[in-house]
Amino acid sequence: MSPALARASLPLGLLCAISLANAQTAPADADAVAAPMAAAAAPAARVNINEYLVRGNTVLGARDIEQAVSPHLGPDRTLQDVEAARVALQSAYQGKGYQSVYVDLPEQQVSGGVVILQVTETRIGQVKVVGAEHNDPARLAERVPALQAGAVPDFERAQAQLTELNRGGKRQVVPLVKPGAAEGTMDVELKVDDTSPWRYSATLNNDHSVDTEPLRSILTVGHDNLWQREHTASLTFFAAPQDLDQANVWSGAYGLPLGSPDWMLDFSGYRSDSNVVSTGQTNVTGKGHAVGVKLSHTFPMTGAWWHQLSAGVDFKDLDESVAMVGQASDFAPLKYAPVTVAYSGFRQGTRHQLNVGVQAVFGARSLFGYGSTDDEFDWKRAYADPSFFALKLELSDTYTLESGAQWFARLSAQMTDQPLVSGEQFAAGGMFTTRGYRSAEGIGDYGALATLEWRTRPLGLWGLQEWRFYGFLDGAWLGLRRPLPEQADSAAMSAVGVGSSLRIGEHYNLRFDYGRTLHDGPTTTKDANRLHLSVGASY
Repeated sequence: MSPALARASLPLGLLCAISLANAQTAPADADAVAAPMAAAAAPAARVNINEYLVRGNTVLGARDIEQAVSPHLGPDRTLQDVEAARVALQSAYQGKGYQSVYVDLPEQQVSGGVVILQVTETRIGQVKVVGAEHNDPARLAERVPALQAGAVPDFERAQAQLTELNRGGKRQVVPLVKPGAAEGTMDVELKVDDTSPWRYSATLNNDHSVDTEPLRSILTVGHDNLWQREHTASLTFFAAPQDLDQANVWSGAYGLPLGSPDWMLDFSGYRSDSNVVSTGQTNVTGKGHAVGVKLSHTFPMTGAWWHQLSAGVDFKDLDESVAMVGQASDFAPLKYAPVTVAYSGFRQGTRHQLNVGVQAVFGARSLFGYGSTDDEFDWKRAYADPSFFALKLELSDTYTLESGAQWFARLSAQMTDQPLVSGEQFAAGGMFTTRGYRSAEGIGDYGALATLEWRTRPLGLWGLQEWRFYGFLDGAWLGLRRPLPEQADSAAMSAVGVGSSLRIGEHYNLRFDYGRTLHDGPTTTKDANRLHLSVGASY
């Protein structure tokens, strides 16, 4: 059957040819045919409707048409039933996103129980992309196939495609529809507001580890639309600017979509070269590198939820040495390739902004022949095994009150049943985990950390943006599997404090946190005070 001519009918056994001339009507009084009262009292004409013949359709499937009009087939039907069938078919088009389609009931004589419904499909005449300064207009138009010239526009699909196109914040594409230059068409204008895909950021903070210089700097440069194909790349340099030997890490990442932005293949890597002097005059030299690959899939939005699944592997080559000052070094090199499967979820509600993350990390004795021996793992960490498993959880929620004030809560945890090497352990302490303590002061095989903050409403003083003050309570608990005799099997850390964060214009940000510890940490004593500072710029 041609898509332009669709039929919806009763089963064959119920078909009969009854024309309007055979329809049952009430007898008219010859002397009062034109009398208004008699006309109002006359019952509506009834007819058997065996089939709706839909003409002009090219986009709706036969089953969808049948489901829309079949309830209005049968004997003793009136004009109201026919109108209900027309409205149902019109709703079926709109439900599929075809809002430019109109269903009409032309004047006709019902013959053989067949009613004709005429469909008028308004097609797109021209598609223009205007305002694009950093994006290829032709590629932008290709990303919205639901709004292509010559097609009947599917506005539901177009909305989903535009949402995907606008992801990232550096590009906004808005469709404008107007009558077409050609009769019976509409023209679409895709209005683009975009910024440069290049991004730069610099951060300076004092989130340092024990016995190292206080300052840390992070410099990042990236591009979010390489080759006009949505490829992304970034390069980051992390260092202790006062002494590069203490912290000196280069890292990079490259991502490319696989057919669509919903599927991404990401490559990443880092190279570290550091020399840290810790308490006890022990030199720990951290040198090494790692490369990784990850495949991720972003699912279509389901209500207010955004979901992503990913799986990847990291090939790590660590070359560390440990020695007392003035003595020969003991090298503890290690190679292993953990596999990570992860889920990320985000929900943006009216009041709540919820983030959920789950990671399962699997260690293998040898992956494609890559990996250290059991003895090398045991030398690196007593009783550690290359075949390990760790489960990591992350949950946070920001609740905004009507006044603009906020409650923020976060919970992070790691679980495992065996000793882990240092690169897989759970760390707490520092500006971004447990304030009041030094960065990564506490380390365990398993543990949890939590944060509770109350934030004031944004203050609009002196043109500053998102300026809030807050009070916080941080806590962490860490444990070791099979600790050595000189090691404690668990440790607790907690602190209270106040802080503030703000943005200056579009590019600059400032944050400070003042914490007072409530427990003795590995190197920080109870009732110690520490001020954490961070200043940054991004373009």
